[in-house]
Amino acid sequence: MTTKRMDIVKPGFFATTAAADSRRGEFDIGNEILIAHKVPVDFVFIGDSITHMWELHTYFGRGGQFIVNRGIGGDISSHVLRRFDADVIQLKPKYVAIKIGVNNFWALDGWTALDRKPADQIIAGLVDDIRQMVKSAQENGITPIVCSVLPTYMPQSGNNDIRNASIVEVNRQLKVLSEEKNAIYVDYHSLMTAEDGVRLRDGLADDGLHPHLLGYDIMASALIDTMEQKGIHMSV
Repeated sequence: MTTKRMDIVKPGFFATTAAADSRRGEFDIGNEILIAHKVPVDFVFIGDSITHMWELHTYFGRGGQFIVNRGIGGDISSHVLRRFDADVIQLKPKYVAIKIGVNNFWALDGWTALDRKPADQIIAGLVDDIRQMVKSAQENGITPIVCSVLPTYMPQSGNNDIRNASIVEVNRQLKVLSEEKNAIYVDYHSLMTAEDGVRLRDGLADDGLHPHLLGYDIMASALIDTMEQKGIHMSV
């Protein structure tokens, strides 16, 4: 048993309405426990609600690998970057699976003109944030797994088409980034789109955004297959 508290990295709080704050206390406590007990971590999954809601231990880790979920519903890439030292680097995993970005595109709508951003600005910021995460991981001996942003189908949103087209471009850039930086790229997107190659196909999400069982089954298979191609076995 430990007898004293640990000095750990904490990113602090962002704002009164920042999604990233919703699990900060939980993650700080969990991180301290992992560090104090010197738990060897195999994989950290970090991202937004799609990671948050993923029942990872059903798909991975039953063969003895230790999996940590650091997804936060509603999170955006700049906040994931800010908490990356706390929720990834200090845990010293072998691999980090980064899947973030769809929430960045709510800035297409924006509550006010000051909140709104054009698609090209959102794309550039998102890709740069992930580039910095990849760099940080590699500098600390962690293998980054860059995961594509998923397609959506929310016709009630006035920017549905712009968002989905932008996601295609983000994923193109993330694949190039991964090749340039020798990171692992996982393509969920092409396995989950309709015939147009842009929108989420029917039957994978109840709300057009968050995968249910069938969507997560596809994602798990894609990740396992990609890792196997790299000679890396994920216990299932």
